[in-house]
Amino acid sequence: MNSTLDSSGKPASPKLFILFTVLTLILWTLPGVNILLAPVSTFVTTLHEMGHAIACLATGGSVVGMTVVSDGDGHGGLTMCQGGWPLIYTQTGYLGTAFAGCLLIWFSKSRERAKAVLIVLGIAIGVSSLWFMSQTIFTLHRTSEGAWSLAFGLMMAAALIVAGSKLRASHAQMLLTFLAVQTALNALTDVLVLIELSCGFQVSASFSDATNMQKMTHIPAAVWSVFWGLTSLVMLLLTVKFTYLRKSQPAETN
Repeated sequence: MNSTLDSSGKPASPKLFILFTVLTLILWTLPGVNILLAPVSTFVTTLHEMGHAIACLATGGSVVGMTVVSDGDGHGGLTMCQGGWPLIYTQTGYLGTAFAGCLLIWFSKSRERAKAVLIVLGIAIGVSSLWFMSQTIFTLHRTSEGAWSLAFGLMMAAALIVAGSKLRASHAQMLLTFLAVQTALNALTDVLVLIELSCGFQVSASFSDATNMQKMTHIPAAVWSVFWGLTSLVMLLLTVKFTYLRKSQPAETN
Protein backbone atom coordinates (compact mmCIF):
# COMPACT_ATOMS: atom_id res chain seq x y z
CA MET A 1 0.00 0.00 0.00
CA ASN A 2 1.50 3.29 -1.08
CA SER A 3 0.90 6.47 0.90
CA THR A 4 1.19 10.17 0.37
CA LEU A 5 3.27 12.50 2.54
CA ASP A 6 1.88 14.56 5.40
CA SER A 7 2.93 18.12 6.21
CA SER A 8 5.93 16.91 8.19
CA GLY A 9 7.32 15.01 5.23
CA LYS A 10 6.54 11.62 6.77
CA PRO A 11 4.27 9.15 5.00
CA ALA A 12 0.66 9.47 6.16
CA SER A 13 -0.38 6.08 7.49
CA PRO A 14 -3.93 4.85 6.80
CA LYS A 15 -3.84 2.55 9.86
CA LEU A 16 -5.77 4.91 12.14
CA PHE A 17 -8.34 5.59 9.44
CA ILE A 18 -8.83 1.87 8.79
CA LEU A 19 -9.02 1.11 12.52
CA PHE A 20 -11.81 3.62 13.15
CA THR A 21 -13.66 2.54 10.01
CA VAL A 22 -13.67 -1.13 11.03
CA LEU A 23 -14.50 -0.24 14.65
CA THR A 24 -17.42 1.92 13.55
CA LEU A 25 -18.86 -0.78 11.29
CA ILE A 26 -18.64 -3.28 14.15
CA LEU A 27 -20.20 -0.91 16.67
CA TRP A 28 -23.12 -0.18 14.34
CA THR A 29 -24.13 -3.84 14.56
CA LEU A 30 -24.43 -3.73 18.36
CA PRO A 31 -27.70 -2.82 20.10
CA GLY A 32 -27.85 0.50 21.93
CA VAL A 33 -24.76 1.96 20.28
CA ASN A 34 -26.90 4.57 18.53
CA ILE A 35 -27.55 6.11 21.95
CA LEU A 36 -23.83 6.17 22.73
CA LEU A 37 -23.09 7.81 19.37
CA ALA A 38 -25.97 10.29 19.60
CA PRO A 39 -23.62 13.30 20.03
CA VAL A 40 -21.78 12.25 16.87
CA SER A 41 -25.08 11.95 14.98
CA THR A 42 -25.95 15.48 16.10
CA PHE A 43 -22.52 16.62 14.91
CA VAL A 44 -23.15 15.13 11.45
CA THR A 45 -26.65 16.61 11.34
CA THR A 46 -25.13 20.01 12.14
CA LEU A 47 -22.74 19.69 9.19
CA HIS A 48 -25.69 18.73 6.97
CA GLU A 49 -27.70 21.78 7.99
CA MET A 50 -24.65 24.06 7.75
CA GLY A 51 -24.26 22.84 4.17
CA HIS A 52 -27.74 24.15 3.39
CA ALA A 53 -27.12 27.41 5.24
CA ILE A 54 -23.76 28.23 3.63
CA ALA A 55 -25.11 27.60 0.13
CA CYS A 56 -28.19 29.70 0.89
CA LEU A 57 -26.03 32.64 1.96
CA ALA A 58 -23.66 32.12 -0.98
CA THR A 59 -26.54 32.38 -3.44
CA GLY A 60 -27.86 35.62 -1.96
CA GLY A 61 -30.42 34.24 0.45
CA SER A 62 -30.79 34.52 4.21
CA VAL A 63 -31.13 31.88 6.92
CA VAL A 64 -33.94 32.61 9.36
CA GLY A 65 -33.62 29.48 11.48
CA MET A 66 -31.89 26.15 11.95
CA THR A 67 -32.47 23.06 14.08
CA VAL A 68 -30.32 19.97 14.65
CA VAL A 69 -32.80 17.95 16.71
CA SER A 70 -35.69 15.76 15.61
CA ASP A 71 -38.98 17.51 14.87
CA GLY A 72 -40.96 14.29 15.25
CA ASP A 73 -41.78 14.19 11.54
CA GLY A 74 -38.76 12.29 10.34
CA HIS A 75 -36.32 15.19 10.10
CA GLY A 76 -33.11 15.15 12.11
CA GLY A 77 -32.77 18.89 11.54
CA LEU A 78 -34.12 21.74 9.44
CA THR A 79 -32.72 24.87 7.83
CA MET A 80 -35.15 27.67 7.05
CA CYS A 81 -34.05 29.84 4.14
CA GLN A 82 -35.46 32.90 2.43
CA GLY A 83 -34.41 33.87 -1.08
CA GLY A 84 -31.28 32.47 -2.65
CA TRP A 85 -31.29 29.58 -5.10
CA PRO A 86 -33.24 26.62 -3.71
CA LEU A 87 -32.06 24.51 -6.63
CA ILE A 88 -28.53 24.86 -5.24
CA TYR A 89 -28.89 24.92 -1.48
CA THR A 90 -31.41 22.07 -1.36
CA GLN A 91 -28.67 19.77 -2.68
CA THR A 92 -25.92 20.89 -0.31
CA GLY A 93 -27.20 19.02 2.73
CA TYR A 94 -26.23 15.49 1.72
CA LEU A 95 -23.49 16.58 -0.68
CA GLY A 96 -22.20 19.10 1.87
CA THR A 97 -21.93 16.40 4.53
CA ALA A 98 -19.97 14.18 2.15
CA PHE A 99 -17.72 17.11 1.25
CA ALA A 100 -17.15 17.86 4.93
CA GLY A 101 -16.24 14.22 5.48
CA CYS A 102 -13.73 14.47 2.63
CA LEU A 103 -12.14 17.57 4.15
CA LEU A 104 -11.89 15.96 7.58
CA ILE A 105 -10.31 12.83 6.09
CA TRP A 106 -7.75 14.97 4.28
CA PHE A 107 -6.87 17.09 7.32
CA SER A 108 -6.83 14.14 9.72
CA LYS A 109 -3.78 12.67 8.02
CA SER A 110 -1.65 15.45 9.53
CA ARG A 111 -0.96 15.36 13.26
CA GLU A 112 0.33 18.94 13.12
CA ARG A 113 -2.93 20.30 11.69
CA ALA A 114 -5.36 18.32 13.82
CA LYS A 115 -5.48 20.70 16.79
CA ALA A 116 -6.07 23.77 14.59
CA VAL A 117 -8.76 21.98 12.55
CA LEU A 118 -10.68 21.03 15.70
CA ILE A 119 -10.59 24.64 16.91
CA VAL A 120 -11.71 26.04 13.55
CA LEU A 121 -14.48 23.44 13.38
CA GLY A 122 -15.63 24.38 16.87
CA ILE A 123 -15.65 28.09 16.02
CA ALA A 124 -17.65 27.43 12.84
CA ILE A 125 -20.29 25.43 14.71
CA GLY A 126 -20.40 28.03 17.50
CA VAL A 127 -20.96 30.88 15.04
CA SER A 128 -23.62 28.88 13.20
CA SER A 129 -25.36 28.12 16.49
CA LEU A 130 -25.45 31.73 17.62
CA TRP A 131 -26.32 33.08 14.19
CA PHE A 132 -28.81 30.55 12.86
CA MET A 133 -30.11 28.34 15.68
CA SER A 134 -30.81 31.22 18.05
CA GLN A 135 -33.29 32.66 15.56
CA THR A 136 -35.37 29.49 15.69
CA ILE A 137 -36.22 30.14 19.33
CA PHE A 138 -38.46 32.96 18.15
CA THR A 139 -40.05 30.86 15.37
CA LEU A 140 -43.64 29.82 15.95
CA HIS A 141 -43.98 26.13 16.94
CA ARG A 142 -40.19 25.61 16.96
CA THR A 143 -39.12 27.38 20.17
CA SER A 144 -38.22 24.15 21.97
CA GLU A 145 -36.36 22.74 18.94
CA GLY A 146 -34.46 26.00 18.61
CA ALA A 147 -33.47 26.09 22.27
CA TRP A 148 -32.25 22.48 22.29
CA SER A 149 -30.41 23.00 19.01
CA LEU A 150 -28.67 26.09 20.34
CA ALA A 151 -27.66 24.27 23.53
CA PHE A 152 -26.30 21.25 21.65
CA GLY A 153 -24.55 23.48 19.11
CA LEU A 154 -22.76 25.52 21.75
CA MET A 155 -21.78 22.40 23.69
CA MET A 156 -20.33 20.85 20.54
CA ALA A 157 -18.47 24.04 19.74
CA ALA A 158 -17.02 24.29 23.25
CA ALA A 159 -16.00 20.63 23.28
CA LEU A 160 -14.18 20.92 19.93
CA ILE A 161 -12.39 24.14 20.90
CA VAL A 162 -11.30 22.71 24.26
CA ALA A 163 -10.16 19.48 22.58
CA GLY A 164 -8.16 21.39 20.01
CA SER A 165 -6.60 23.58 22.70
CA LYS A 166 -5.85 20.98 25.38
CA LEU A 167 -5.27 17.62 23.70
CA ARG A 168 -1.88 16.42 22.61
CA ALA A 169 -1.37 16.51 18.86
CA SER A 170 -1.54 12.70 18.62
CA HIS A 171 -4.82 12.57 20.56
CA ALA A 172 -6.26 15.45 18.54
CA GLN A 173 -5.45 13.52 15.38
CA MET A 174 -7.23 10.46 16.75
CA LEU A 175 -10.34 12.52 17.55
CA LEU A 176 -10.31 14.22 14.16
CA THR A 177 -9.90 10.89 12.37
CA PHE A 178 -12.80 9.44 14.37
CA LEU A 179 -15.02 12.40 13.41
CA ALA A 180 -13.88 12.11 9.79
CA VAL A 181 -14.84 8.43 9.63
CA GLN A 182 -18.16 9.04 11.35
CA THR A 183 -19.01 11.93 9.03
CA ALA A 184 -18.03 10.01 5.89
CA LEU A 185 -19.91 6.82 6.81
CA ASN A 186 -22.98 8.72 8.02
CA ALA A 187 -23.00 10.71 4.78
CA LEU A 188 -23.36 7.43 2.91
CA THR A 189 -25.83 5.71 5.25
CA ASP A 190 -28.06 8.79 5.48
CA VAL A 191 -28.35 9.05 1.71
CA LEU A 192 -29.05 5.30 1.52
CA VAL A 193 -32.02 5.85 3.83
CA LEU A 194 -33.10 8.71 1.58
CA ILE A 195 -32.87 6.41 -1.46
CA GLU A 196 -35.08 3.85 0.28
CA LEU A 197 -37.63 6.52 1.11
CA SER A 198 -37.53 8.02 -2.39
CA CYS A 199 -37.92 4.61 -4.04
CA GLY A 200 -40.83 3.66 -1.79
CA PHE A 201 -39.04 0.93 0.18
CA GLN A 202 -39.90 2.87 3.34
CA VAL A 203 -43.09 4.83 3.88
CA SER A 204 -42.93 8.48 4.86
CA ALA A 205 -45.59 11.16 4.65
CA SER A 206 -43.07 13.93 5.23
CA PHE A 207 -40.98 15.93 2.79
CA SER A 208 -37.26 15.51 2.18
CA ASP A 209 -34.54 17.29 0.23
CA ALA A 210 -35.19 14.85 -2.62
CA THR A 211 -38.96 15.50 -2.73
CA ASN A 212 -38.28 19.25 -2.63
CA MET A 213 -36.02 18.85 -5.67
CA GLN A 214 -38.74 16.82 -7.37
CA LYS A 215 -41.21 19.66 -6.90
CA MET A 216 -38.77 22.18 -8.35
CA THR A 217 -37.51 20.15 -11.31
CA HIS A 218 -40.18 17.45 -11.93
CA ILE A 219 -37.33 14.93 -11.84
CA PRO A 220 -38.26 12.02 -9.52
CA ALA A 221 -36.94 12.17 -5.97
CA ALA A 222 -35.39 8.73 -6.46
CA VAL A 223 -33.18 10.10 -9.24
CA TRP A 224 -31.92 12.91 -7.04
CA SER A 225 -31.25 10.65 -4.06
CA VAL A 226 -29.35 8.10 -6.19
CA PHE A 227 -27.37 10.92 -7.83
CA TRP A 228 -26.39 12.33 -4.42
CA GLY A 229 -25.47 8.86 -3.19
CA LEU A 230 -23.23 8.07 -6.16
CA THR A 231 -21.64 11.52 -6.05
CA SER A 232 -20.93 11.19 -2.33
CA LEU A 233 -19.42 7.73 -2.81
CA VAL A 234 -17.14 8.92 -5.64
CA MET A 235 -16.05 11.96 -3.61
CA LEU A 236 -15.14 9.85 -0.61
CA LEU A 237 -13.33 7.17 -2.61
CA LEU A 238 -11.26 9.78 -4.43
CA THR A 239 -10.44 11.48 -1.14
CA VAL A 240 -9.20 8.25 0.42
CA LYS A 241 -7.17 7.53 -2.72
CA PHE A 242 -5.46 10.93 -2.80
CA THR A 243 -5.02 11.04 0.97
CA TYR A 244 -3.54 7.62 1.61
CA LEU A 245 -2.97 5.71 -1.62
CA ARG A 246 -1.28 8.17 -3.95
CA LYS A 247 2.39 7.56 -4.64
CA SER A 248 4.64 10.30 -3.31
CA GLN A 249 6.74 12.08 -5.92
CA PRO A 250 10.51 11.59 -5.64
CA ALA A 251 12.48 14.69 -4.71
CA GLU A 252 14.44 16.36 -7.53
CA THR A 253 18.02 17.52 -7.08
CA ASN A 254 20.51 19.23 -9.33
